[in-house]
Amino acid sequence: MSNATGEGNRRSDRGRQPHTAGTDGAKHEGSEDRFDERLSAVERAVTGSDAAVADLDDGAAAAAEREALESRVADLESRVEELEAATQAIRGYAGSIRAVNREVERRADLALARASRGGDASESGPQSETGPVGADPNNATPGDAVPDDAALDAAVPGDAAERGDWGGAADGDAAEADEDADGSWRDEALDRLRESL
Repeated sequence: MSNATGEGNRRSDRGRQPHTAGTDGAKHEGSEDRFDERLSAVERAVTGSDAAVADLDDGAAAAAEREALESRVADLESRVEELEAATQAIRGYAGSIRAVNREVERRADLALARASRGGDASESGPQSETGPVGADPNNATPGDAVPDDAALDAAVPGDAAERGDWGGAADGDAAEADEDADGSWRDEALDRLRESL
């Protein structure tokens, strides 16, 4: 029986692997591999990606830099919007100034034309921009005509006093000669008016 028992033990040992010194090292390596796999699974669960934990520092720095850049871009976009609004306001203001300048120039030209018609027109009655109300433009009287420069020079005593002219029939030739030398006072007045606008 001892042989039979020994043989039964042998049969049961056949299914088992023999214990050697190399097998203990393999078991230890197998458990390390399983531990590494489990650790990798935990890291994946925490990070949400396959990146190693050491690589997360670079990703965090890049994310912080990206957030800073997004904030700066948003600030710059709002500043550009403010500048565009200010530019539109300045353009509107400049357009208003141009419109006012044109209106002032038109009124000044109209006032100059009315003043150059002579003083008789204001005494004759109500007037429109083109002449007396109800008057026929083809039936213009000599008083409605634009006076020449000599008549205007005689009508403005300030200019005559500066030149030493105090009126008179004999001074008309002197006024024409002076006008040829210095230019018309009307042109000077127009130039001053345009410069002031």
